[in-house]
Amino acid sequence: MNTMVDLLTALGAHLAEFELPAIASVHLATYTSGPQVTVQLHCHGSAVIARGLLAWADTLTEIITEAWRVPHGEFLHLSVTGLLPGGTAVRVCGALRITDIALSRDIGPTATITVPLAILRHLATPGQVADEVTLS
Repeated sequence: MNTMVDLLTALGAHLAEFELPAIASVHLATYTSGPQVTVQLHCHGSAVIARGLLAWADTLTEIITEAWRVPHGEFLHLSVTGLLPGGTAVRVCGALRITDIALSRDIGPTATITVPLAILRHLATPGQVADEVTLS
């Protein structure tokens, strides 16, 4: 099992190798199902968060993109989960107010859905209207 030092070393090596957006926090866990690193992006706004998640997605393998709406329904978390080169699982996320993105209309409180990378690319495009983004 990986130790916290191993997880920090893997994350540090990844951050040194790739030019990635600033992070606000890191959470490390050594679950029995496997170690995981969770990174919260240090940015706000749907376009900036989407660009940050896409930057991370380009550096990971076996990626999954998701949206999760918090229980009280005020925020939507967009995330990219994947593997670092050494196999450590990493989840990178950013939070948006539900009023910032029409995608949140498709997700009830506490629900999680898979989001195509095309949605993140659309959100990341300057000048695009967030209200145009839906899953239907």
